Amino acid sequence: MNQRALFRKILLLGIPISVYLFFSSPSLAEEADFSPEKEDLNLLIITVDTLRADHVGIYGYKKIETPNMDTLGRNGVLFSRAFCHVPLTLPSHCSLFTGTLPLFHGVRDNGYRLPAFNITLAQILKDKGYQTAAFVGAFPLDSRFGLDNGFDVYDDLYGSKNIVRDLSFIERKAEEVNNRATEWIVQNKAKKFFVWVHYFDPHTPYDPPTPYSRTYANREYDGEIAYTDSVIGNLIEKLEYLRLIDHTLIVLTSDHGEGLGDHNETTHGIFVYDATLRVPLIFHNPRILPKNRFVPDQIGLIDVMPTVLDLMGFEKNPGIQGESFKSAIFKGKPLSDKFVYIESVAAMMDRNWAPLYGIRTEEWKYIDAPIPELYDLKTDPKEETNLVEKKPDITALLRQKLQTAIKKYSSSHSSHILKAEMDKETREKLISLGYITGRKIEGETERPDPKTMIEMDNTFNAAIIASETGKLETARLLYEQVLDIQPSFIMCYEYAAYNYYKMGKIDEAINLLEKAVKLKLMSNSLLARLGLYYQEIGRFSDSIDILERVTQQDDNYAEAFNYLGVSYFKSGLLIKSIDSFKKALVLDSDYAMAMNNLGNCYLTQKNYDLAEAEYKKAVLVDDQLAAGHNGLAVVFYRKGLIEKALLSWEKSLEVEPKQPDTLYNLGRVHLRLGNKQKSLQYLESFIKTASPQKYGRDIEEVKQVIERLRKEINQKK
Repeated sequence: MNQRALFRKILLLGIPISVYLFFSSPSLAEEADFSPEKEDLNLLIITVDTLRADHVGIYGYKKIETPNMDTLGRNGVLFSRAFCHVPLTLPSHCSLFTGTLPLFHGVRDNGYRLPAFNITLAQILKDKGYQTAAFVGAFPLDSRFGLDNGFDVYDDLYGSKNIVRDLSFIERKAEEVNNRATEWIVQNKAKKFFVWVHYFDPHTPYDPPTPYSRTYANREYDGEIAYTDSVIGNLIEKLEYLRLIDHTLIVLTSDHGEGLGDHNETTHGIFVYDATLRVPLIFHNPRILPKNRFVPDQIGLIDVMPTVLDLMGFEKNPGIQGESFKSAIFKGKPLSDKFVYIESVAAMMDRNWAPLYGIRTEEWKYIDAPIPELYDLKTDPKEETNLVEKKPDITALLRQKLQTAIKKYSSSHSSHILKAEMDKETREKLISLGYITGRKIEGETERPDPKTMIEMDNTFNAAIIASETGKLETARLLYEQVLDIQPSFIMCYEYAAYNYYKMGKIDEAINLLEKAVKLKLMSNSLLARLGLYYQEIGRFSDSIDILERVTQQDDNYAEAFNYLGVSYFKSGLLIKSIDSFKKALVLDSDYAMAMNNLGNCYLTQKNYDLAEAEYKKAVLVDDQLAAGHNGLAVVFYRKGLIEKALLSWEKSLEVEPKQPDTLYNLGRVHLRLGNKQKSLQYLESFIKTASPQKYGRDIEEVKQVIERLRKEINQKK
């Protein structure tokens, strides 16, 4: 293709021409110069979470500085039309690293576990003699979800994983991820290695550090991207310093984009428009890859893995559903009859809305929904004009193509999706409001089209933000508004209940969750939270019943085993408690809270050495786990190591100044040491911070001690 033809094609795709002026199109003479050598290449895959392609400088965005990603693209191969298959972190990464669609690998939403039958890129390269390591930035990619298969090191140490925290993702900054990754690379620089580095920063909530928060004021999403780009620059600089650039194939991409208000979607996970599907994709290696190469072909993330294997000289695994696009890189040869399968079924599982399935060809996008959609991507790249009625032949053809693809690429594991029935009250209310059209997707229960529900989703997200920023009453009203319109909005019950919990209204929280159960809206996450709340008010038998049911339904649910262990412990079933905590740790070896709770069991057995070992492991994994430092202090105190005990308790309060157990213990210890004033100080703080539901008996006892101490101190005065 000559230069003019390439520019004409770019214009047809709606891509800013100025950005690509430096890209060359290979002539037949050039093709021979770009034949990859078969050598032992290292592999570095960088995934930047929630990164829209059109918010990166090299993809035409003028309002941001991303010099490091731009340089990789200019000196490597840039793919202008790369798409994820599902706009959610875990399922999308599973497709990237297995080369298969969600239909096959079975992970349809965050929180699933990748079934063991899937073969990952890490497993393949490990078998080829590579050292393998992953450094991930946030909880959706935690090792418990199965992507750790094949990695010698899977570094997900970003903090404590406990549902009592806000229902938001636990994450760590890109710099922390980088520090761990570069340390490992330095240690393994003389070996063949595969490293995956994942940065979570552009994911909501957007909170870029300075100076990016100032430079990108009121554009915090861009600020997060610019900050992440700077960290990527540090990583590349390290590879250059170690002289590894020539020997390392670098792949940079994302799991999905971000709505940012397009089609009224503020974040992602609901719709399958290009705003959340189109991702950047750059391949870079100065020895085996051409520079300034632009590939306009449409590709999906499942094509990355077979291409990587092809470039590294390895055969494609027979189970991989993607195809190598090496020929497109070196010869400009287009991929034959290429289409991208897309889906979003999460809204069906957590909101009880209709799932979305679709297919994207070079020219068209078809979305199968209660209100089906068809877009001419060449004339309507923003997907604003639905042509279903005007193009019935194309609609029918693509619908059939989609159904054929679903049948061809599905596995038995992909069918395990929650099938919650819509209750009569919800159905009638949604019909009256115009949310339900009456058309069903084949084989599905009637549910509202997400397009008609997006304003409700925005209200739900506003409630979450209000709750997380301490505006609990505002959040309560917004959650009530959502549930009044749609009583079958599954996820809303869990979030609204947690908001009640933060308001100190645990009875209301329990009532709300019990209402969901009566409506048969029983996700395992919702049931686990109900079991946790039963535990907090002393209904241990009810808590055990419901948590045992959850763990039987999902034996990969680490949190549920942890909560169940606590209820066993508080019921005096110590052996069962230990067994449950151990199961949680089998599922997630870095589960600091489960380690802490196992330490509590050993402490109760007066097995101080085992207890000390578990507490030390817990605080090593999460130095900010106040309960772990408190437990370690108790062990030291029981062993007669008073000074070490006091230091650990001080560390506990440094981490969490209002930690009730630590305040109680310090009050008791200082009383025994004769430090009455200090004892009074800690015990008074305990009274102010301890939950009456959880510490009712202790509070009454401490009140009596405080009264006595005050009298004794006043008498001395």
